[in-house]
Amino acid sequence: MAIQDKITQLWVKTTGRKINPAEYDWLIGPVGNTNLIKDTFIFELAKKENLAIEKDAVDSGLLEKIEQIGISGEEKVRINKKVVDFYENTSNYDFEIWSEWKGLFRPFGKLLSLIFSKRLQQLNLPLNSIDTAKGLKSEIIKLKTKDTKKAKWTIWYRIIKSTNDVIYSGIYTTCRNPKYEKPLLKVIFPLPNGAASVIMNKNVEKDGSLLLSSNGKKFGDNGFYFTLTDGKGNHWAKFVGAMHEWIRVYEDDENILRADHNLNFYGMRFLNLHYKMSKKI
Repeated sequence: MAIQDKITQLWVKTTGRKINPAEYDWLIGPVGNTNLIKDTFIFELAKKENLAIEKDAVDSGLLEKIEQIGISGEEKVRINKKVVDFYENTSNYDFEIWSEWKGLFRPFGKLLSLIFSKRLQQLNLPLNSIDTAKGLKSEIIKLKTKDTKKAKWTIWYRIIKSTNDVIYSGIYTTCRNPKYEKPLLKVIFPLPNGAASVIMNKNVEKDGSLLLSSNGKKFGDNGFYFTLTDGKGNHWAKFVGAMHEWIRVYEDDENILRADHNLNFYGMRFLNLHYKMSKKI
């Protein structure tokens, strides 16, 4: 295991808390191996849980139904139908992405890439829009039970076409946090012996857009978590209260589906990502 991974895991253990996975099941999820994330964890997870792999089938979505993230009947009427279609049929879309690192945080992006992202092939956040000028390769991968054919895990696997680097290799699911009345969206990014998880609540805005937020203030809230396991039944979790993010998915004035993804650290904006989603021809 690389020294930087050992340091990160020690930080989680010493500054986070040891948790009982039965009590905090909403934080638990698949983890990565110690060498490479990329799509390796997908095959390992399928083998471990005896699941069948289905790649990028037509009409394959991040969610089976938008109601999975707690959309009420009233909200279902209000939410833009294109936003719903995107989440339920994500594989039918092509993507363009633009990125903007803010001021002093730009060197941090390069450092993250150098120390972790390039090596693990996970979270290769684009440093500039030139990197993503050729767009993204996007795959929706379902891991399904072999008897019922129902999806247990849904992975959104995205690669920067120009560099072949993995920008995101994440599992999209939901969780039931006892602090919240309705289910929350949970995105798991496997890391060596653990994961980074973003837990988000939703709001359907007046214009029909969908706003997803991870802006909690303390452990147990929605937000950004590192989780770690030693493979012997011991689990730790670290709530990163300084990290907040928002994703707004909407239809613009020209009827184009777009998403703004904004990330803050200690209240300061450090990265803006903008997506344009177009139906495949």
